[in-house]
Amino acid sequence: MNALNEAVTIAHARVINVLTVTNPTPDFSGPGVSALQTIANVVFAIVLTLAVIGGLIAAGFIVVGHVSSNGRVQKMGIVGLISCIAGVAVAGGIAGLINWGQSLNVA
Repeated sequence: MNALNEAVTIAHARVINVLTVTNPTPDFSGPGVSALQTIANVVFAIVLTLAVIGGLIAAGFIVVGHVSSNGRVQKMGIVGLISCIAGVAVAGGIAGLINWGQSLNVA
């Protein structure tokens, strides 16, 4: 019985050692982070430009669909406009996340 208790104690200690995680210390000032920020900014500028062009085209679809009483074309324009807005939100969020990460002071 004593050997079983020792075996359980040793197994428990090993499980605890496996499950313990040290506190991570991310380094947002490391090499490559500024390059990543530059890439994110360029991608955001491209997405923003394409979204404006796509938004204008989608608005045209909405107008043409409304004038011609074609609900399908109008709905396609609405979906296109919402997609452009969502794309800009995602691209802006990524650039903002990298900016936020760089401003963290992690000890």
